[in-house]
Amino acid sequence: TFNLACHTVPRTFPIAMPSHPTPIRFNRLLLTGAAGGLGCELRTRLKAYCSTLRLSDIAELGVEAVGEELRPARLEDAAAIHALLDGVDAVVHLGGVSTEQPWDAILPANIV
Repeated sequence: TFNLACHTVPRTFPIAMPSHPTPIRFNRLLLTGAAGGLGCELRTRLKAYCSTLRLSDIAELGVEAVGEELRPARLEDAAAIHALLDGVDAVVHLGGVSTEQPWDAILPANIV
């Protein structure tokens, strides 16, 4: 059994997890919000899971390293986002406004 919202629920299905999961490898992985704190940390770690790491943010992304594509884009620009997603196998989405801001700033960057 496990606890779910303060209620004990009997487990009625088997859960089998391998002790050493096989890593998934992507051709191209997109990381939005790549210039932020968590994005910078993941930038080095995610390279192990893809051939090409596509990085996007509205802030400065630094110098493009081997195996990276720097693609600055605004989340409220639908055409730019469609282009950003072209050829991408998976997305780690950290972009958007993450601090208290007026609704006019939050809406276009967070609700697409």
